[in-house]
Amino acid sequence: MGDTQTVTFLEDIFRNHPNCYNGWSENYAQTIIKKALKKLNYDGDISKVKFTKYSYKTILENKPYSNVCYVETVQPGYFFIMRDMVDHINVVYNRWD
Repeated sequence: MGDTQTVTFLEDIFRNHPNCYNGWSENYAQTIIKKALKKLNYDGDISKVKFTKYSYKTILENKPYSNVCYVETVQPGYFFIMRDMVDHINVVYNRWD
C-alpha cells in the first residue's frame, strides 16, 4: 500500500451497525477500517490487524459533520475517519514511516 490513500464509502453499506449515522464507536471505526483495508488491497491478514489507539472528537460544537475519528494500528498505519454532508464516510490511511 502507498504512503497516504483515501477511501470513500456510502454509509448505507454499514446500515446494520448501531452507529450507522450515529457517532463513531471504537467497534464501528474498526469495522470501517477493515472494509477500507480490503478495498485498498492490503496484503496482510485483515483479521489480525491490531488496533492500539482510538480517539473521537467533534471539532466544532453543534456541527455533527465536524466529527473526526483517529485510529492507530501496529501495522499498517493510522487512520482518520470523517463523514461529509451527503452520507459518505471518508477514510484517510497513512502508513508508518
